[in-house]
Amino acid sequence: PRQVRRMASMPSQVRAASTESRDTRVLSPTTGVLERRFIESGEHVARGAQLFTLVRTDALELAATIPARYASNVRTGQLARFTADGRTIEGRVVRVSPTIDPATRSITVYVQVANPSGTLKGGTFVSGRVVGRSIPQALVIPGAAIRQAENGSPYVYTIEGETVAQKEVQIGVVDDATGIVEITSGLEEGDRVIVGNVGTLGRGMQVRVVDRDDRPAVR
Repeated sequence: PRQVRRMASMPSQVRAASTESRDTRVLSPTTGVLERRFIESGEHVARGAQLFTLVRTDALELAATIPARYASNVRTGQLARFTADGRTIEGRVVRVSPTIDPATRSITVYVQVANPSGTLKGGTFVSGRVVGRSIPQALVIPGAAIRQAENGSPYVYTIEGETVAQKEVQIGVVDDATGIVEITSGLEEGDRVIVGNVGTLGRGMQVRVVDRDDRPAVR
């Protein structure tokens, strides 16, 4: 009887040893590069202790903050463009924080960025913006070309031949980051507009375009 009990206990000991051996193997749920190691081989660790820091290099996640006033315009799936180390990189919004930080009045947006070559490093600081919408075949001009009449109506000065003309325009989307303004009516593709302050201008004035820097000069 003692021998039977001894033999019966052996399978349990084998199973326990197998479980203990299996638990010593640490498997990562994803591929990546070990960024930091907190333990040494053979060291006893407590349950739940941190062992390693693993960085997934083929796809990074960007945590960015945007002003709370834009919170309702940001959704998952939107395109994000940002600059890192002098390069323009694109990603997609995967998560948007459901709450606004009361201290900064901003929300956190998480953007997934493909990084197959591993050139973009974790912890890199970047700047950019989320693209709310894209307008195909939009007619755009520099915002510095827009002027306002006394009644508040926007207009631009154009060059027709060698004469200054004044055209009222309708403004669509304004991109403050790039200084570009969409024109929905009043101009056509190929029109030449006068940008910035180049002196006193008026309808019917004669101008000459200086080829050196492509700026019009009153004559």
